[in-house]
Amino acid sequence: MMARITMVMLFVLYMINYADKTIAGYSAVPIMAEFSLNEKEWGLVGSSFFWFFSIAGIIGAALSDRIGTKKMLAIMALSWTVIQFGAYAIAGLPMLVVARVLLGIGEGPFWATVVSHLNKWFPEEKRGLVYSTVNFGAFVGAVASAPLIVALIDSYGWRFSWAFMGALSLIWFLVWLWIGKEKPLVGVAPAKVEAPALPKAKWSEISSVLLSSTFLFCFLIYFAQIWGTTFASVWEPVYLVKVFQFTNQEMAYAIAGTGLLAGLMTILISSIGDRFFKKHRSYRKSYVLVGGVSIILGGLCFYGVTLAQSTVLVLILLCLGKGFAFSVGTAASVIVSSLLPERTGLLVGVLSSLVTLAGIISPLVTGAIVQSAGDIGTGFGNAMIVNGLLFIICGVLFLFFVKRNEQASQSAPPISHVS
Repeated sequence: MMARITMVMLFVLYMINYADKTIAGYSAVPIMAEFSLNEKEWGLVGSSFFWFFSIAGIIGAALSDRIGTKKMLAIMALSWTVIQFGAYAIAGLPMLVVARVLLGIGEGPFWATVVSHLNKWFPEEKRGLVYSTVNFGAFVGAVASAPLIVALIDSYGWRFSWAFMGALSLIWFLVWLWIGKEKPLVGVAPAKVEAPALPKAKWSEISSVLLSSTFLFCFLIYFAQIWGTTFASVWEPVYLVKVFQFTNQEMAYAIAGTGLLAGLMTILISSIGDRFFKKHRSYRKSYVLVGGVSIILGGLCFYGVTLAQSTVLVLILLCLGKGFAFSVGTAASVIVSSLLPERTGLLVGVLSSLVTLAGIISPLVTGAIVQSAGDIGTGFGNAMIVNGLLFIICGVLFLFFVKRNEQASQSAPPISHVS
C-alpha cells in the first residue's frame, strides 16, 4: 500500500515539477509583450533554465544517495516554493533569466532522485511501467494544467500564476513530511532504514560505465527527447498562437488534449518494454528495441507536421510525435539504473544532467531558426524538420550501438557488466 502511495506522491510532484517548467511557455506571449522581447531573447530565457541544471543534478543526485531520497525530495519542493513566489520581484529580462536559472538548479536532481527512490519500492521487472506512470505526471502537469494556468494568467497576470505553483509545492512539501518514507520496512526498526551509508563514489568505480557504449547512446537518445520536450514547453504555445492564430484558451486546450493522449502513449509503450523484458530478460530485446523504434516513429511524425494541410492533422501528428518520442527517457533510465544499482542516484543523475545540454541548445537554435526564416510559419516548419531528423538519427544509433543484452536472472539483481 505504501508503495502505491509513494508512487502517487511522486506522480503529483512531477505534475508540479513540469508545470513549473512549462509555465514560462504559457506565459510567453504576455511576458514577451511586457518586456519587449524578440524570439532570440525568449530563446535565451528558455535556455537559461538549463544553464546550471546539469551541475545541480549531478551534485544533488550524489547527495541524495548519502542523505536519503526522502530528504532530497523535500528540499527540492521547498526550493521551488521560494523561487516561484519570487516572480513578484521580476522587473526585466535579467531578473527573468535569474529566476529561471534558480528554478533549474532547484529541479536539477529531480528525476535521478525519483528513480533512486522508486527503485527502493519496486522490483526490476515493474520499473519501466512505474517510471512511465510517474513520468505521466509530467504530461499531466505540463498539459492538463494548461487551461487552469492560462486562465490564471489571463485573469490575474503571469506573476500570480507562478506564485500559485509555488503554493502547490509548499502543500506537497508539508504532506510529504507527514507520510513520505525513505524505503520499505522489512522487519527493521525505522531508525535503521534511513539514508544508506555509502562511501564516496570513486571515478575508477564508475568510469567504465560512463564511457560504455550503452551509457553513451542512452545519453544520446535521451538528449533527443529533451530537445523535443524543451521545444514543446518553450515554443509550442507560441507556435499555436502565432502560426495558427489560436487564442490563449484554444492553445491551452489543444496542448492539454494532445499532451494527455501523448502521455498515455508513453505509458503503453513503456509497459510493452516491461512485457518484453519479463519474457526475454534481455534489455536489448525489450527497452532498446522499443525505445529505438518509438523515437524513430516520433521523428517521422514531427517531419510529417511540415507536410500537413490542416490544423487538425497537425495536432494529430504532434500528439503522435510526442507520444512516440517522449517515451524514450524511461527506457534510457531503466537501462542506466541497472548498470550499477548501488550508484543508481549518481548514474541517473549524471545521465539526466548531461541531457539538459539539449535544454540549453534547443531553445536558442529554435529561436534562431524561426527568426532567421523571416516568415514565422516557415521558421517553425524548419524547426520541426530539425526535430524530426534528430529523433530519427538518434533512434537508429540507439538500436545499433546499445549492446546491453545480458540475460538477467529472475531472482538476482541485474549484473553491472556493460559493453
